[in-house]
Amino acid sequence: MKSDRMDEIISGWINCAGSGSGDSDGHLLTLFALGLSSKAQTFLELGVRGGATTLPLLAAANKNGGHLYSVDIKATDFEVPVSLESSWTFTKSDSIDYLRNWDPKVKIDFAYLDDWHAYDHVKQELELLDPLVGPSSIILAHDLMYGHTEPFYHSDLLVKKGQWAEGGPYRAIAELDTNFWEFSTLPWSNGLTILRKKYSSLYHKR
Repeated sequence: MKSDRMDEIISGWINCAGSGSGDSDGHLLTLFALGLSSKAQTFLELGVRGGATTLPLLAAANKNGGHLYSVDIKATDFEVPVSLESSWTFTKSDSIDYLRNWDPKVKIDFAYLDDWHAYDHVKQELELLDPLVGPSSIILAHDLMYGHTEPFYHSDLLVKKGQWAEGGPYRAIAELDTNFWEFSTLPWSNGLTILRKKYSSLYHKR
C-alpha cells in the first residue's frame, strides 16, 4: 500500500470489508481492531504473501508500541510504510522451523495463522504455539470455512494431499481439548477463527 496515512489506510480496509470479498481482505479492519484493543506487544504472522494482512497487524503492533514478526516460506513483495518499518521483522522460513527456534521465554500475545492449511501442518503449529501463549493471548486462524462453505466449517477428510489435506485447519482446531481451549468463528470471507487458551498453569498464569 503506497499511502502512509492511517486515515487513508483504514478507509481502504472499510471498503474491503464492504466489498463482499471471499478472502482475508474482508477481515483487515477486524485484524487491526482486535490487535489494537488487545494491547498486544508481540505479534506473530504465519503466512504473508503480498502483505494484505501484514499491514493491519503491523499498524496495531506499532500503535501498541509492540512488534510484528512475519514469516513465510516465500519472499514477499510487501512494501512496509516508512513510519512502520521499526515495528516489523520479516523472516523467510518454514513456519514449523521458525516456531521450533522461537525463544521460549518470549510470550506471544497475538498470532495470526494463514500459511499452509493441511491438517498436520496446522496441528504442529498449534502444538508449538501452546507453550508460547497464555489465556490473555489470542490466536486467529483464517480459512476454516474455505471454499465459500460459510457459515459451515470446511472439513473434507477425503482430501489426502495438498493444501487442504486430512480435514485442513478446522480439524486441527476442532481436535483441541475444550477443557483448555475455546474458539469461535466469524462466518464470512472464508471464516476468521478466534482461538484462546482458557487455562494454563503450566506455562502462563495470565
